[in-house]
Order: sequence, then structure tokens, then C-alpha cells
Amino acid sequence: KVLFDQIQQQKYEIEILQSKINPHFLYNSLSLINSKAILSGQNDISQMARLLSTFYRTMLNKGQQITTIASELENTKSYISIQQMMHSNSFETIYDIDETVLRYEIPILLLQPLAENAILHGLDHRELPGPAILSISCYQQNQDIIFKVMDNGCGMSETQCEQILTADSSGYGVKNVHQRIQLYYGTDYGLTFHSTPNMGTYVLVKINKYLQKQT
Repeated sequence: KVLFDQIQQQKYEIEILQSKINPHFLYNSLSLINSKAILSGQNDISQMARLLSTFYRTMLNKGQQITTIASELENTKSYISIQQMMHSNSFETIYDIDETVLRYEIPILLLQPLAENAILHGLDHRELPGPAILSISCYQQNQDIIFKVMDNGCGMSETQCEQILTADSSGYGVKNVHQRIQLYYGTDYGLTFHSTPNMGTYVLVKINKYLQKQT
């Protein structure tokens, strides 16, 4: 009951966040920026405006809390592309997606926070030589769908890895993702972190093909 109440509050906060953004004003502004950038030959500015438009359109999701895997991936890819531009393309991204799962419905904002965590807390602190890489894969496993978000960043200790889903955190981070998954799919589902210091981290996201809120 306590977990349910907590997640209901978090979902309410997401809805408030969505409602505070006027989508028409936002999209019209980004469209104007895109048009002026194209006219002046500023292709990078045009690309950023289009990526931001896609990111906010898929995040706001017309105020709905449920989306498709296809839309969630579109949101995450837009976010990663924005980060690549902000990082001067200092890291590479690899996608390996089973396209047969794209039609299934999932709660919004399951993947983007994990990509954000991998970039800001993994790749940004990488010290080893060679290319920095973020990879996102998705595949079916019987009646389940598994996402894998992996980076070759700084990694974490075993203790840090164990605490990431239990430590108090603010915002809509990985702990929130784990709790929302369990709200919708039950305690057999959620996030599992694996990490090696100075080598990288990967997180497995396990959900069922068929979304059904737990009571």
C-alpha cells in the first residue's frame, strides 16, 4: 500500500510536469527556430530544434501515462542525439532493437532516465582511452521484453550498484523507473544493475509484454 501511494504521487507529479508545458507554444517556437535556422544555413541549430520538438512531443504524450515501445524509443533516441550534440559527438551510440516489440504498450519515461544516467554518471566520467559507447538493445524472452542499456564509462563499485535502487533520490531517476515498473507489472519485474569499476555499467529492464497495473 505504501509503495502504491508513493508511485501514485510520482505519477501525479509527472502529470503536473506535463500540464505545465504548453505544447502549442513550445512546438510553434521550435518550428520558428527551425525555419530561421534553415534560412540562415544553420543546420546544427535546425537539427537541435527538430530533436527538441520530437523529444517533448513524445515525452508529453498528449498527457497520457502509457505509450508504445516505438514512441519511447523515439523519445530516448532524440534525447541521446541532443546529448551527443551537447557533448560534441564525444560518444557513439549503438541500437539493437527487435522491431516485433515496437507495438507493445509501456509506461512513459522508462528508457530516457536510464540513458541520461549512463551518459551523466558513466560516460562523462570515463577515463580509459578509446571510444565512449552507449548501447541500447531490446529483445523478447518468452512472455517478457528485456531492454539493456549499457555504457563503457567509469562503472561503480558493488556497494554502489546495490544501493542505486534503494538510496533516496530526487527527480525522475532510475529508482522511480524501477518502482513504476513494479506498480504496473509486479515485483518479478524491474531493473537489475551490473557494473565493473573503470569498465562500465549495464542495466536490464524486464517487463511483461502485456501491461497490467497491479492492485
